[in-house]
Amino acid sequence: MLKEKVFHIKTVDDTSESSFHFEGYATTFGNTDLEGDIIEKGAFDDSIKRKSVVPLCFNHDRNKVYGKLELSIDEKGVISKGTFNTNDPDAAKVKDLLKMGALDSMSIGMYVDDYEPVDKERPFGGWHVKKAQIAEVSIVTVPANEEAKVSSVKGLNENEREELAQLRKTKQIDEIKKIIYKAEAVLK
Repeated sequence: MLKEKVFHIKTVDDTSESSFHFEGYATTFGNTDLEGDIIEKGAFDDSIKRKSVVPLCFNHDRNKVYGKLELSIDEKGVISKGTFNTNDPDAAKVKDLLKMGALDSMSIGMYVDDYEPVDKERPFGGWHVKKAQIAEVSIVTVPANEEAKVSSVKGLNENEREELAQLRKTKQIDEIKKIIYKAEAVLK
């Protein structure tokens, strides 16, 4: 069964005309995502030993491969170092969206080999994934893991960096306003 998980991009590097590089966690270990799933540390060890380079897609469309990702593991999760082929016009569009900060999330497509339900009373409420194979990693528009954020962007000029920082602040302010409005509605 193919299952998809979402995480955010950590680093972006735009140093080449024909390629575009970025880095981030394709998945992390031990946390519960919005679908209720938990990836156990070691779940992808065999997969990455067997195949450390996987296709880079957009929104899990496996008919459109925009580049590749080199995968490795650390204590926190699976690190992905991605390269876009920007000679492909569609890949260049996604690159531009990453560069401007409109996209910042990744999602893994995986085949789950061994898992247990997180809650045995609700077997489809979330999985505790023990072993899985990573089939592909995608840049996605809607993430399941809202806690992971872009931590740095390389290759942007100073004005672009300031615009991105302002965008992030605005987004945080909007989220705070939503919480306040909800709280006010409850208190009425």
